[in-house]
Amino acid sequence: MRPPKKNFRPKKKSGPPGGHPGHRPKSGRQHGHYQGPRPPQNPDARPSPEGLEYLLKRSGISLEKKALSQLWTFHNLLRERNHDQDLTRLIGFETIVTKHYIDCLLVGQMHKLPSPILDIGTGAGFPGIPLKIQNPGLEITLAEPRPRRVEFLKEAVRKVGLNGVTVFDHKVVSRSFSKPVQAVITRALETMDKTALRTSACLVKGGELILMKGPSVDDELQAMMKRFKNIFRLKEDRSYSLPFTSHERRLIVLEKIAEPLIPEGHDEKEDDEEISEGTGE
Repeated sequence: MRPPKKNFRPKKKSGPPGGHPGHRPKSGRQHGHYQGPRPPQNPDARPSPEGLEYLLKRSGISLEKKALSQLWTFHNLLRERNHDQDLTRLIGFETIVTKHYIDCLLVGQMHKLPSPILDIGTGAGFPGIPLKIQNPGLEITLAEPRPRRVEFLKEAVRKVGLNGVTVFDHKVVSRSFSKPVQAVITRALETMDKTALRTSACLVKGGELILMKGPSVDDELQAMMKRFKNIFRLKEDRSYSLPFTSHERRLIVLEKIAEPLIPEGHDEKEDDEEISEGTGE
């Protein structure tokens, strides 16, 4: 038997599309990868005020010099406190800027925010703090019941220098928060009907529920409009994606067409039952 040649290479075995399990295709929407033009590599896109400004402008977002400085201060505080307060699972600079700051700031550009506004389940301040930085005149309440997050929010408001911001350190339900607001905003917090119930006492007639959602909310929206057809009307339904990513988003804005209602129940479950009686189901 003749020995193989020194430069002999075995033929590659054919296999299923996508290659071996560890193989990552270079592109293709079928694999969930962005197919549009990639942003140019820029040495300024690194953790720095210049890098932050570059990433924002690349996505069509421009902030005033003071606002950019405030966002940079907030970013540094978020990274510093994340080690012991578990504020975000995101680590990379560009990832944090895109999925936290740009995700919030795009909403501020697409929709004029009423004031005062209540941010429910704000966590480490999303979307409330970036939106406040973007809109200095906005009066906003950041609602967050978890003590560690509350501690961080109060420190952030103080160190970033944000006026007109209140931290509500309790769970928002109809009986706990009845201060009138012109809008309520949430980011992927819960189903729409739950947000409608917990804000029934504070959201005024003509006020807005501003809901930052993922793309697949058709069934949820349909159920919401069926249940609350006499209380809300659909004002805006906008699909978009985070620039230079495959992450799709949906902005739902519902306008309240009924007066605020304070249930007589003693807990959130009773509130849910009592409010349901007036929804026209």
